[in-house]
Amino acid sequence: MEGNTCSFHRLTDVLCNEPFSAQLQKDIMEHLDCLGREFTKYFPGINTEDPLIAMVRNPFKCVVETIPEDIQEEFLELVHDSFSKDEFRILSLSDFWAKMYLAYPIVSKQAPKTIVPFSSTYLCESGFSSLLTIKTKARNKLEVEDDLRCSISFTEPDNHRSCA
Repeated sequence: MEGNTCSFHRLTDVLCNEPFSAQLQKDIMEHLDCLGREFTKYFPGINTEDPLIAMVRNPFKCVVETIPEDIQEEFLELVHDSFSKDEFRILSLSDFWAKMYLAYPIVSKQAPKTIVPFSSTYLCESGFSSLLTIKTKARNKLEVEDDLRCSISFTEPDNHRSCA
C-alpha cells in the first residue's frame, strides 16, 4: 500500500505537479497520525476488523464463515436476495438496514450497534456548531435552550396554523 495515493486525489495532483519533498511527506504523515488518534479518541474500542462491523458495512463482501453461527442462516438469505442487493446499491447504509429489518431481523439488529456511534457523534457536533452560531456577541443571551431547540430540530414549523 505504500505510495498508493489513489484515494487522495488532491495529493495525487500535488505530487504530479511539484517535487515531493521530505518535509511534505513528514507533514502528511503527522497529519494522518493525528487524524488516526482523533478517530480512536472519538470511537474507542472499535475494531474495524470485526466481522460484524464488516457485515454491516457491506454484507455482500463478507465471508460467511466469519459471521457468528446464530445469524449465518439469515445472513445467507440476505446476501442471496437480489432485491436486497439492489436496495443496498440505492439506499444509504442506515436506510438499507432499516428496510431490511422486517425481512431479516436477526441480522439487522447488528446494524445499530455499528452505525449509532457515528450518527450520535455527528448530532453532538452539529448541535455544538449551532450553539456557537447562536451565541455570538450580537446575540449574547444566557438562556439559549429555545433557540437551540429550533436550530437543531428537523421538524418544519406550521406557520399557517400557529398564526391563525
